[in-house]
Amino acid sequence: MLWVAQPAQADDWGLSLALSTDYVVRGLTRSMGQGSQSLDLAWRRDTGWGVDLGVVALHRDAEGRVLQTSARLGRTWQWDQDWSGELGYAHAAYPGSEQRSNFNYDELAGHLIWQGRWVLSGSWFPKISRRDAQNNLISAPAFSASLGLRQNLPLSLALDAGLGLYAHRTAEPRSYVFGSIDLSWSQGPWQCHLSHIASNAEAQGLAQAGRAGRRWLATLQLGF
Repeated sequence: MLWVAQPAQADDWGLSLALSTDYVVRGLTRSMGQGSQSLDLAWRRDTGWGVDLGVVALHRDAEGRVLQTSARLGRTWQWDQDWSGELGYAHAAYPGSEQRSNFNYDELAGHLIWQGRWVLSGSWFPKISRRDAQNNLISAPAFSASLGLRQNLPLSLALDAGLGLYAHRTAEPRSYVFGSIDLSWSQGPWQCHLSHIASNAEAQGLAQAGRAGRRWLATLQLGF
């Protein structure tokens, strides 16, 4: 979740529920093209500190993972009217999975935001595991970088587009490119998204068949 620095109250709690036709992260599906449900609980302070706790139902992916849980601690800054930024540390785990010790991971992420429209993002993973195209388990440090743009439209619509690079720092470094375009509509606590996502991870040997490539997904989100 991206935190764009905004005025906050002394204690600001938020809860969101989402239903989606897929669950895709950096161009790869984690629910094997099946529907997913997620819940996120967030707490913010006016000092810029915040905590996120999340759960995603994956409906059993190729590794037998049924649930993904995450905890994130972050800090946001608003330097002036145009520039803001954030840093965060997150831990993701897969309770109930026999191979969870292989796939649990940590992430250090940062975002630089201009006018709430342009977002430059970067993430570092000290160790993260995935199956390559030949079903071999590879575990190594990795990093990801992306650039995103948001354009507000009439009728409570918004268009988001992004392009990113993911690199796995194995003995022979391997990488792939991913991108997305998302049309969203917001009304009160409700949000609807229609997204098109693509990556060349399978062609680069960093994903099994069916986990990468082009795909559409729709999401319905309710926030409190």
